[in-house]
Amino acid sequence: MKRASPHWSPEGTRATMKTIKKSNTQEKDFIFRSPFKPQQQAQNIQTCLESIHRDLEYIQYHGYDEFTKRRATYLDDDADAATKDNENLGSAFNGTLRDYQQFMLERAKKRNTIVHLGTGMGKTLIAIMLIKEFLGCAIKGNVAAGGTKSQILFLVPSIALAVQHTDSLRANLPCKVETACHTSSRSARARESIAAADVVVATHGSALDLLNHYQDILSLTDVSLLVIDECHYATGDHNYATILRKYYHPLKEGKRQRPRILGLTASPLINVSIRTNEEKLQSLLSEFESIMDSRLVGFPSDHKLGNSSFSNVEQKVVGYESREIVILPNQGNWKLHWSRKNEINQLQYLCNEVGLRVTAAYVSKLAREVSRNEFDQETSQQCENLKSYLIYVENHLNELIAQDKAGPYGGHTDKMRKLECLLTTVLKEGSGSMEQTPVGIVFVKQRITAIALCNYFRIVGNEQARSIDEETRAQKPDSDNHTNKLNECTDESNVFEDAENDNSMDFTAFHKNNAQTILHVPEKGHAARNSAMFRCDFVVRRATHIFKYMNKANSLDKHQLEELEDDWLHQMEDIRSIIGKLRLRETNVLFATSIVEEGVDVEACSFVISFDALQNVKSFIQMKGRARQKDARFFVFADSGINKQHLTLENASSVETMVYRFIAKREVEYIREFNSSRDNFKSCLLGDEEAAMHRELYTTSMSSVDLSSSKSLLNRYSLSVPIDPSNRTSKQAISLHMPLYKDHSLVLPTHIPPDMRVINLPSLFNGESRKKKHSLMALAACVRLHRLGLLNDRLLPLSDADMKSWLIENALNDIPPCEVIPLRSSETPRKSTPIVVYLYKLTQYGKIFNEEENSFSSGDDKKFRLALASLSPLPDDFPILSYHHSELGCIECNVSFVGHEQLSEYQWDRLTDFHCVVFNARWRRKSKPRWFSFDDDLLTKHRNPYVIGCLDSNDEVHWRFIDSIINDFSRSEDSRKKAVRSYDSKLISPRVCCPIYNPTTAYILYEASGKKSEDEFATSEFKSFREYYATKYALKINPQGKMFRARRIWEFPQSSNTSDAKPQAKRIPFIDIPQELCSESIVADPLLILHLIVLPQLLYKLERFLTVLSLIKHATSNYPTLGKCLSTIPVDSITEALTAKSCCEATSYDRLEWLGDAVLKLLHTDALLKWKRTSFLHEGYLSLLRSAMGSNERLCNCAKITGIADFILLAPLTRAEWKPCGLRHLTRAVVEDDDNVRLMKPSDKVCADVIESLIGIIFLHHGIHSSMSVACELGISFNYGDADDTVTWSDLSVDSKLIDFAASFLGVERFQSPQLLVEATTHQSCLHKPVPSYQRLEWIGDAVLCLAIREWLFRFDAKLAVPRLVVLEATLECNESLAFLGFKEGLCKFIDHRDSRLPNRFENFQRDLEKMERGLWCTGKNAGLSARYFCFSPTYVSPSQVHFRFFSPIDPPKVISDVVEALLGAAHVDLGFAQGQKAALHVIRPILQSICSLTVSSDPSWNVRGILHPKQHLYQMTGGIVRVRAYKGDKFRGLGIPWFCSEGNKDNEGYIGVVSCKGLTIAA
Repeated sequence: MKRASPHWSPEGTRATMKTIKKSNTQEKDFIFRSPFKPQQQAQNIQTCLESIHRDLEYIQYHGYDEFTKRRATYLDDDADAATKDNENLGSAFNGTLRDYQQFMLERAKKRNTIVHLGTGMGKTLIAIMLIKEFLGCAIKGNVAAGGTKSQILFLVPSIALAVQHTDSLRANLPCKVETACHTSSRSARARESIAAADVVVATHGSALDLLNHYQDILSLTDVSLLVIDECHYATGDHNYATILRKYYHPLKEGKRQRPRILGLTASPLINVSIRTNEEKLQSLLSEFESIMDSRLVGFPSDHKLGNSSFSNVEQKVVGYESREIVILPNQGNWKLHWSRKNEINQLQYLCNEVGLRVTAAYVSKLAREVSRNEFDQETSQQCENLKSYLIYVENHLNELIAQDKAGPYGGHTDKMRKLECLLTTVLKEGSGSMEQTPVGIVFVKQRITAIALCNYFRIVGNEQARSIDEETRAQKPDSDNHTNKLNECTDESNVFEDAENDNSMDFTAFHKNNAQTILHVPEKGHAARNSAMFRCDFVVRRATHIFKYMNKANSLDKHQLEELEDDWLHQMEDIRSIIGKLRLRETNVLFATSIVEEGVDVEACSFVISFDALQNVKSFIQMKGRARQKDARFFVFADSGINKQHLTLENASSVETMVYRFIAKREVEYIREFNSSRDNFKSCLLGDEEAAMHRELYTTSMSSVDLSSSKSLLNRYSLSVPIDPSNRTSKQAISLHMPLYKDHSLVLPTHIPPDMRVINLPSLFNGESRKKKHSLMALAACVRLHRLGLLNDRLLPLSDADMKSWLIENALNDIPPCEVIPLRSSETPRKSTPIVVYLYKLTQYGKIFNEEENSFSSGDDKKFRLALASLSPLPDDFPILSYHHSELGCIECNVSFVGHEQLSEYQWDRLTDFHCVVFNARWRRKSKPRWFSFDDDLLTKHRNPYVIGCLDSNDEVHWRFIDSIINDFSRSEDSRKKAVRSYDSKLISPRVCCPIYNPTTAYILYEASGKKSEDEFATSEFKSFREYYATKYALKINPQGKMFRARRIWEFPQSSNTSDAKPQAKRIPFIDIPQELCSESIVADPLLILHLIVLPQLLYKLERFLTVLSLIKHATSNYPTLGKCLSTIPVDSITEALTAKSCCEATSYDRLEWLGDAVLKLLHTDALLKWKRTSFLHEGYLSLLRSAMGSNERLCNCAKITGIADFILLAPLTRAEWKPCGLRHLTRAVVEDDDNVRLMKPSDKVCADVIESLIGIIFLHHGIHSSMSVACELGISFNYGDADDTVTWSDLSVDSKLIDFAASFLGVERFQSPQLLVEATTHQSCLHKPVPSYQRLEWIGDAVLCLAIREWLFRFDAKLAVPRLVVLEATLECNESLAFLGFKEGLCKFIDHRDSRLPNRFENFQRDLEKMERGLWCTGKNAGLSARYFCFSPTYVSPSQVHFRFFSPIDPPKVISDVVEALLGAAHVDLGFAQGQKAALHVIRPILQSICSLTVSSDPSWNVRGILHPKQHLYQMTGGIVRVRAYKGDKFRGLGIPWFCSEGNKDNEGYIGVVSCKGLTIAA
């Protein structure tokens, strides 16, 4: 039987094609469509199969030609489909342009053009095709000759558009496309990418910043095409207009050519009303085209879309009546936080807009999701009160609804009722397929309205879904009932038929239960959730900030988060994901604010609703433009009770039509030349600042600034100055560092010198407006800051890199390289015959050592001394080398020169072989068979090459002894065993042997003991020696075998002495060893072994000594000042300065480096202070410069360039790290390259530390002036030869009381420039005074105090390690210590300030101290202010014993400690280094006395952490991750934080310390 011909629909095929495309495209290609979710896979596959089956059936009955013809006809008739395919360019566009697009593209190829097309008509496609033309160099015109203009700049008004267009361009253009947003100008890496890009998509703000300050990165002179999206903004002061006026129009001058411009807009004239006539339109359009330097082009007048493109959307007005609504319950009695009042007012607005029912549903969700406002310090109790209030509001509203007191519409406003009816009617008009379901957007003004409406309709939709699901399970749907329901829907939808010819709509025929009618019947296989009529979502900005804050993590635990992930209301997915759901019909209603109005590409909607009255024509055009489907409709809600609307739909539509017709019939092009007459103003005779004011522009080689940007640039500079973070905590604090505008003058911040601080406005500009006068003075200030070097050539504040490069270029000299002195000749000794060696005798002696030596040598022929055979002469003044051995006691060694000797190559080989034998016997690892071999090439890499030899009693080379030792070493294992077997009962001389059962332990065999192996063993555990060896080692020995009297060899130390402890030497006992179980050692002479015991330790110390002498010689040859200083310092001190921690020695450079850091800090402070090019800089900039001068990078380069790095002592005395000269390991006949061990290179940090330690040791021995000379010689500081005298403001009178106080406080007799005391006590709030604030002197005093403390501590106890020194330093110079000292002496009454907060803080500080009668840290009751200054705990308090009540509740005003340091800085500047150091020690004398008494009276093992401030102690224990704040009792209770400790003061006058970590309170 022949089946009926199936119906074919192109819509189904197109949907299938899109489905396949979506499922196969990678995530990076999804720009306008989102990929399917996993749960959609089965549904999509089924849809594809059904569509393919339909197409195959149609082809079977009608043929393929008919199929393709009908499909082509369908697509050609559907203009909207073509438009959508062109506009959504998430993947490459391979189709053809429509005729109007081709027409506009051709116009844009020939001249600057503004494309005027409606939303969704393909403006982006035109831009892409034009970019392709320019990238291919296919057009002629304004492209620079030679192809120098290589970039294309695409300007957009928002980040969302920037991301969207970047993705589109990357998908369609074979070039590099980069995005420039607000962070791009701050990242050097991003700027490099932008400079290398072919197309740059930039927001207007980012583009202006790049053009202002980085014209080497982005410049319109290098741009061939400038595309401006939403170009209607190019008016007034918008950045679009600024860019064009400032950088585009000036390119007309000279031979520089302008880039081509392509503007894109759907609403070119946005400030138009219904009363605007054609003359005004012409004026506005001419001005717009003049700024854009382009001709606006719309549809040609004869184009078929020209008359319909702006009228194909049906427009309706929905009238509603506004009524008085219920007032929400009063919030005054609920003790809510002050920040919640404005948020609660939003609920009242919502209730007025949509009614009680929607508000109650939203408040229910709000009460669950709101969390504590930690930013404004809302307490937990206040947050709970808020939730209780919200629940009360919900119950109150529901009660009114239940009592039928919610108005005539069942809890809805008339506006909300109309919206629900409208959505119900529009959505039910779609057919049963998902692909044809109507979708639309509802625009609202307030984001809370969007979220509340979405929540309400989600609830309604879920009820509909449950109802459908229940009906489906209960009974099979009846086709007749389904038909009846569709007919009913058709009848009900006739409510719109009466309004076809009228712009208003009447909803009186709508019944209350219409909203609950199930109008949508799902297709087979569709899920119930997709069958719900309302499937809603929302798009707003920062949904979680409607009520601060809607953070799930703060309100729920992990389990609750998983349960409520999909039900949490105040969250918003990525905007692409939301709009993707709208396109896939998973969402059919999107509630949105203006975020979707412009800048987000939404696929065609069948309806758009404006829930609020129209605001302007631009919004009307943009909102209506979202409705792109054929026969789409646009609805506007209007209040019927208001006679005169701000902008009616009729007026907005009329204005749109008027503008379109005006543009369409306009034939004459008019481009007005940009007026730049003021730029040609001749100001060559005026100063730079006044000239810039006249020109209203200041230009540098890389940037420019005008009136529109001068104030923002000046503020940017002021905010960029590195000030203390505490000065950024409030508007009042930060205002002290901002410029102060007056009527005719501008006062710059106080760190600018007084004579440069004031900008006066010329009288010529007195008639200008206040705004312009401020801009002119700000422009002059920018010129001045640039001339002073405080703004770089890009007119940006100086960065750290700028400061460093400027400092190196202008102040620091290049580090002088040294003359390269070769460590040794590159030739090996064998190339020069005879070989000359210098012999140095190593005479070892000691009490026990001499006894042992005499026991082995019975004649002069057996006496010998080891010798150092050096290839170069060594110094004469060798120190006596010593080592304390655990069994031999103290061994000393005297190095003396014997003479030189010429050796043949054969003799040299014998000497090097002996060198190898010696260290294979002493320094070889016995646990691993790694033997030493000699390599002549290694001698060339050693600073003082040597080998070990042997001298006889006549101080000549003992060749016979050397040969015997070499021969013994060359024996096989069997030969050494036979030698032991041949022993008689009485040995001629003792020999060194190793038991075969323990070859790593050596024994000295003296003579036969007379015992046999079967004799009784020493202990009762074993009967005989034979049983002992059989039981313990499983060895069988001859019962009659001889037993020899032996003693274990001395201990071989493996490292140098690292402690001062010298225990008493222990004697080694004698034992009996079987003769047959022994084998002679590779070196069997015990006398030689005795001399080798501490040989590595002696040579290690000798090499370190020679390294120091080589450094002195090197410095004397290349850096005379350094060499002269080092030559008078003891070698041991220099050795300490060169010893890295890796050496594992008892002393290293740590202490000297810690001191040298403070010395360099003060040297750099003096240099910057006395140089006239830096003395006026803000102390923040001075700190940056000082850090750059003393940076590890600079010091490391100094160490490497000067060659000092080659003399750093790195290798410890271990077998793995230190090897004797000329030796390398030989394993398995393969020579291992150990040069990396021998030539260990120091790290950059070690190099920098050694430079600081050398500066520290020079300071200790020669003073500050020699340290300065050496620093300048090495290039790490500079001379202030052009130093200017310090300004003392001699015309100021100084209060004698201030002078007397300063002299007493600092311990000085007189001041040469007492005016400095005025500066030292002037707070930064005193803008009226002609002197700077104390900040500069405080910066100096910080360095003065730092060096004084470190030098005193360094000399105080030589055994204190750096960690303890750091703790003591922190205690001495912390804010609490200095503030306490200054306050006790009455310093606060001499501080001149205008800060209203300081007097109260001074009074509270004094009152709290007197009341609590505690010491500095407030940790003891018996430390009154009048009796004793400090109360330190002499014992360390463990963390478990610390109670948080001990933390200092008194946070002293930082200004006191700052002024103390400023006074020290004044003493240093006025009286010199010595008096400044004396003054610093005088100020902190009370603490120093307490430390001295503590160390004297306490146990020697006292722990310095006992005197550390409790806060600092806690910071160190926790690694600095906690925060400690003190609150008064009454304020603490208001925070709602529970009390964690039962001890301490809890009254209202007390203080509570609160410890928090990562925002979580952990203790109080």
